[in-house]
Amino acid sequence: MITRIKLKSALLMTAVACLPSLAGAATITSWDTSNVDVGDPVVADGDNDASVIYQGDPATATSNAQIYYEAPEADTPGLEVQQLGYTAQGESFDGCILATSGTTCDGPFQSGKRFKQQLTDTGPVDLVFNVDPDANGLSDSTEGSVYQVFQRLVNLTGEVIHDVSVELGFGVGDAFQQSADNDGLSFANVALGPNDLKAFTQYPFGLFGDASTNNNFTLDGFFDNARSGFTLDTSDEDMLVSTGIYGAYAGLFGGAWLSQEMAPAGLLWDDDGDVTTDALVMAWFDEEAGLWEALRTVVDGEAVSILDDPIRKATLEEFEALWGVSLEEEPFIEDLANLNLNYGIFLSDQFAGNNFTLRVTTAVAPIPLPASAAFLLGGLGVLGSMRLRKARKATA
Repeated sequence: MITRIKLKSALLMTAVACLPSLAGAATITSWDTSNVDVGDPVVADGDNDASVIYQGDPATATSNAQIYYEAPEADTPGLEVQQLGYTAQGESFDGCILATSGTTCDGPFQSGKRFKQQLTDTGPVDLVFNVDPDANGLSDSTEGSVYQVFQRLVNLTGEVIHDVSVELGFGVGDAFQQSADNDGLSFANVALGPNDLKAFTQYPFGLFGDASTNNNFTLDGFFDNARSGFTLDTSDEDMLVSTGIYGAYAGLFGGAWLSQEMAPAGLLWDDDGDVTTDALVMAWFDEEAGLWEALRTVVDGEAVSILDDPIRKATLEEFEALWGVSLEEEPFIEDLANLNLNYGIFLSDQFAGNNFTLRVTTAVAPIPLPASAAFLLGGLGVLGSMRLRKARKATA
């Protein structure tokens, strides 16, 4: 478990240059890339690059993450701050932090709002944002400015991650200090998630989700028809700390968040012929059995969930013949390494700094999985899916 350390001293604010705020609530103006090697622009579809985040001066410091972007969805530098007064889920916002994808904070579903923060090593990752302490926000709030954060973490560390924390503070690397209570900087107290949670995480809906509860989907998640992700303790105003994984992911994959290369292979179907939308996962490969297991089938040209009655075949070609569609084999089901974070950041009229830091920290398993981990996961997945199906039948 990640240890929670709360510093109360007013000296924390000396970590950044500060000016007294005379009036108005502070606003976030831009991403400070002083500790970033900004990536190049991408033009042709499929071209990609990344802005590498360092824990200090890029010339001398180490890096544990990068902001990845790919054309045509996004471009350099990978993330940005937008000033836009809007309402989401009944809450008012002054702007957001999102991908440089050409969309807006209030853009439609699947318009590419989430910036992709790839974790390339297991140390902390510090994103710094510039602030105008005297500007007024755009929402109706007279108490401060609220910014929604559209963030996706991608585990490329080569380790299984057991815990995640997100905290607010000042400075980068060894100079980082956590924000103090009542200093004008905190996570926003807004109802963004299920049961009015102010912050929550979820693995992608395409793998874990109930379509009957989401108007944007007509198909349940591939692995389970309920959401899954890290549960967050939100009791500290400046820190979000995971307390374990809820939902089916933990039972399927050993209780921790897989690095991408550890995920099992999948068979994908481009059901709509649109390269800008995600292909559907139709089957995953069980290394132990040496067979593909389909948790979806095709009926009258449409994908249908069959969690309670999977189909097993030896080859991709057998499924293509069965369904009459073309499939593509993916070496890893990449979304198993992707974790979506949902929260807001609040700046009150008490905030006097010129910038702040958003830090992500992860804790890995005490004993790393061996190189053969991918071969073991198939067996874990079969046992987990059997338990899930038995549970469903028992409650039917």
